[in-house]
This record gives sequence, C-alpha cells and structure tokens, in this order.
Amino acid sequence: MKEAVPEKKSEVVAKTTTARPESYLDLNAKDVALNKGFEENKGRLPWPVDNGLVSIHYGTYKIPGTQLSGDNAGLTIATPSAGSNVKSVFNGEVSAVHNLGDGLAVIIRHGKYFTVYSNLSSVSVSKGANVSTGQTIGKAARAEGGNGGEIEFILMNESKNVNPEPWLR
Repeated sequence: MKEAVPEKKSEVVAKTTTARPESYLDLNAKDVALNKGFEENKGRLPWPVDNGLVSIHYGTYKIPGTQLSGDNAGLTIATPSAGSNVKSVFNGEVSAVHNLGDGLAVIIRHGKYFTVYSNLSSVSVSKGANVSTGQTIGKAARAEGGNGGEIEFILMNESKNVNPEPWLR
C-alpha cells in the first residue's frame, strides 16, 4: 500500500486560487446572446418615452437659481403628460416590479445589463414576463414639481450605474 504524499504548499495555493469571473451573474446562452445584442445597439436604443426631454442628466447636478444639487443615478425624463406610455428600450425579462410608495418601478434584465424605469403610475407587465423593444411596460406618473409627467430611467451593467444617454439614439 502506497502512502499518501502531502501536497506542496504551492500546489494547494494553485488549486484554491480562482480567476475573477467575467460576470457575477449566472449567464446562460440566451443571456449571453441578449447581452451581445444589447451592447451592439449602444447609441441606437429607443427612448423609453415618446417626446421626452431630459430634465436632469446623469451624474452630479445643480439646479440653476436654487441651492438644489445631487447625484442622479440615471436620467430624469420629462414627458408631455402624466400617463404617457413608458416602453422597454430592448428585449429582456422583467426581473422585478416594485411599489415605491409614491410610484412604481420596473426592472428589466438584458443579459448582464439592467434597465430601471421608475416614477410610474401604473405597470402593465409582471415579474418573469418577456418584453420586446418598444413594448409598453407602464405609464408615467405626474412630475413632482410641475406640469406633465416624469420618469427616472437608469441603466446598469451588473450592479454598476452607467450613463444611459450615449446608449439612446
């Protein structure tokens, strides 16, 4: 009977050291294809609302004539009216629908990318639903400090916020 030979320390370290994964998400073949399609459409994604105007851009901002400033995780988009259709910017799967108290939010997964649509007055999709580019997912709620409607649109690569403006056409 042979005795077990103890492993060298360097062999043990080599076995326990793992490379950093490309993604922390468990991506299947469908997710990888969806992710690739999303990335290939950078600069060509449709706006989440028709006739919307950016009222607060991504990143740090200061509202002129006031002391108000902040850090916007996405885009604040003014709509012509409350109740305007809010649409998915790309094919994906609804990963969550949240009630935020003063409005609703929908999160859609596009491979390793996520889009978040919040300040919705109503939602027409449910968790697990597959959505298509341009499909209505809800209605914009009233703007907090004025006339018309308003939504918050956030783009994330896994858990990191990304400026959505360069992605939209």
